[in-house]
Amino acid sequence: MPELMKWFDSVETDAPFDTCKVCAHPLDFSETWVVNKHYHRDECVMEYAVCEECRDEVSGKFSEDSKAAIRSFLESEIDWEQRMLDWMALDNPTERLDSCVACRIPRFLAEGFAISAQFRQDGGLIEGALPLLMCSDCVARITASLSPQSREVWKDFVARNFEGPDAEDTGFGIF
Repeated sequence: MPELMKWFDSVETDAPFDTCKVCAHPLDFSETWVVNKHYHRDECVMEYAVCEECRDEVSGKFSEDSKAAIRSFLESEIDWEQRMLDWMALDNPTERLDSCVACRIPRFLAEGFAISAQFRQDGGLIEGALPLLMCSDCVARITASLSPQSREVWKDFVARNFEGPDAEDTGFGIF
């Protein structure tokens, strides 16, 4: 498991995340938190940890249509039962990140990808549907299904929390 957890360390600090990107509070004050990292051609170009409270606040701003579209993609494009069986049979848990959870393209063939994992208050990895990898094409498909209001929520999240190009300029969608 240490190899898998290393994937979710900060590239900047080479250590586990310790504060929420949004509220800047220590993560160990949250019951759970999520780490998301976006890669382009094997280079991490965006990474962040978000506590449960901030994640719920941001996702709560999504339109109901967008929430339904995300649910529909996750339910129709991913055979979760089969994926869980596949993951349980792995010799090495890092293999969960070898291909896209939806289209199954191998990571090394994808132009880009995003990875996501959820952690407990004690810093332990929560296994279930996460951790996972999704290729940039599948992330783009989800993002394309979002309402204009929900896309603005993502653009605002990026603008408030990251320096550099706007969300629409990066090509990275919500994950």
